Amino acid sequence: MKSKLIILLLIGAISVFGLSGCVAPVVVGAAAGAGATYSLTADSVSDAVDAPKEVIVEKFINIVKKRNGTILFASITEGSVKAEIGNVKLFLNAENVTKGAVKFTIRARKGYNLLPDKETAIEIYTELSQGLK
Repeated sequence: MKSKLIILLLIGAISVFGLSGCVAPVVVGAAAGAGATYSLTADSVSDAVDAPKEVIVEKFINIVKKRNGTILFASITEGSVKAEIGNVKLFLNAENVTKGAVKFTIRARKGYNLLPDKETAIEIYTELSQGLK
């Protein structure tokens, strides 16, 4: 009975988003056993971690530099970075949600900043989250 209800809710949500022309609904994934959760959209990955905002920004900048990217803008106090790796533009936004937790979002766009690049966002997210362990 529960599985039928979940399927009906999922179909309903997909049809509502599909008919309204909205971006695909957020998919929430959970890493089994690790206790880590993140949200994923067409061009971004978000997560909340127990790490200072400054550390997240610095590690993101190091990842971009390691991939021969260019930092276009960086502000540790704002928790914001704009960068470019090849023809992909990356955006990091980090904000404090509680005293110890920081929510960060990595967005990736390719082309003339028109097309989402989910794969690159996930790659950068994976590298960043592994670096925070």
